[in-house]
Amino acid sequence: MTFKPIEGTASSWRTEPGVIRLNEENQDEITQLLLWRKVTKVDGEHLLLNDGTVIKAIGHEGGCACSAGDYDLSVLNGVDNVITRVAFDYCPTGDDEGWGDESTAAQRCEYEAREDRYEGHYRIFVFAENQRINLMQFDGSDGNGYYGTGFELLVRPAETKGD
Repeated sequence: MTFKPIEGTASSWRTEPGVIRLNEENQDEITQLLLWRKVTKVDGEHLLLNDGTVIKAIGHEGGCACSAGDYDLSVLNGVDNVITRVAFDYCPTGDDEGWGDESTAAQRCEYEAREDRYEGHYRIFVFAENQRINLMQFDGSDGNGYYGTGFELLVRPAETKGD
């Protein structure tokens, strides 16, 4: 199985044919992509799964000079054993401190405990061989909320025998 990185970015209109785009809202699709697989190679921002699927992990780029909406890939790990469970830990943060009674769980999570209240995260954990592994993590801030949040995954599915 030959590893070939995915060209392009999630924000560009030009990516390779057959590449699928997922983001933080696609938890079911991400779970199905990872379950019963191993991560055989980590290369920069790419993961290679044991079935030949390639994943490119890209933090969201808000596009503002103020860095609002920017999330950077900070963790990317391999998994030697078969992934049996996938869990998501999303805790985006922004400039707002006064959520009051209307705050969501994501807004409240770890907020008071953090020294840097402007740093949020998106984490994907996998479980393999009774171990919890932080497969990937994106750190950043929503800022004022206007410039977006999260991450994108570009996925090149494994080629089938007929391809």
